Amino acid sequence: MNSPNKINNFDLIRLLAALQVVFTHSVHHLEIKGMIGEFGDMFVYYFPGVPIFFTISGFLIYWSFDRNSDNITKYFKNRLLRLYPALWFCLLITIVLLLYDAQHPFLILKAREFWLWIIGQLTIFQFWTPDILRFWGVSAPNGSLWTIVIEIQFYIFVPVLYCLLKTFKEKKFFVILTFIIISLAFNIYFAQFPDGTMINKLAGITVFPYLYNFLFGVLSYIYWDKIKGVVENKGLLWISFYIAYIVIFGNWLGNDLNSYFLRSPYHLVSNIILVFVVLSASFTYNNISGKLLKHNDISYGIYIYHMLIINLLVQRKMFADIQYLILAFISTIILASVSWFFVEKKFLKFKNSNKK
Repeated sequence: MNSPNKINNFDLIRLLAALQVVFTHSVHHLEIKGMIGEFGDMFVYYFPGVPIFFTISGFLIYWSFDRNSDNITKYFKNRLLRLYPALWFCLLITIVLLLYDAQHPFLILKAREFWLWIIGQLTIFQFWTPDILRFWGVSAPNGSLWTIVIEIQFYIFVPVLYCLLKTFKEKKFFVILTFIIISLAFNIYFAQFPDGTMINKLAGITVFPYLYNFLFGVLSYIYWDKIKGVVENKGLLWISFYIAYIVIFGNWLGNDLNSYFLRSPYHLVSNIILVFVVLSASFTYNNISGKLLKHNDISYGIYIYHMLIINLLVQRKMFADIQYLILAFISTIILASVSWFFVEKKFLKFKNSNKK
């Protein structure tokens, strides 16, 4: 197959997806009402950052492994170098903020749960928060980090999928389709349980409900020769079509098109269209990302740091004012930029393959 163009807008799309997450969480937790909130309901929420991240991950991670499948050690090294240095720096900042705002910081330092939480944050259990830390902000120091364990499961899944597709080369489409159907079955099953229930929470930290998003990206990469004709340089067309779809089937007909769990067939269709939106935007005017960002990728930092800023504002009762929303955005971008230039970029020099 002809590989996709290495000059693309994926960094820019990831940045916009991360900013969408910041907007969503800021409006909700800072209780921003009025036109800003209505704009989110009518437009922003229909470009969900996390599913976009998962789809891009499927495309880029499988592409990366396909080019380096002979060295799985290098593959995992590169993946972990992208993930953990910033994550651990984020943990350090989180600890400082928690202890600063705690009424009895020394009691927290003595608590066994606190050290177990640190171990969890350093490894793959970022989704767990002990009761001793629920005093801060929205009651979870950094709730956005639940996706870290999902991403790690994607990393593990890719070599397994690659081997399966090599073994069943003539039936690779049906192998991927089988996994997509299994993932959709899990997602639809768990969608029947209300948000916040234990079974819903447990399902949410496994890869199964979100694997179909990832596999849409993998499928797009593998069959790039077949789809690039309807994707490349057609970004405006796909975005217009997607907006028309969500206006009609989301806003007008009242279907839920922006939750993580599929509660209507219209939602699945919107997710499929969104895949083409992401890919077409990434390969339309390919040099936009390079010109604007200069190959600086602060999207990951924006995603992992933004809830620290929001919690800091919530802890200080800074609600219901657009200036706090602006403050959240500016502070998050600054913190993410510091992380990129002084932490992430330094460690990425140890990678021994192209950035993906």
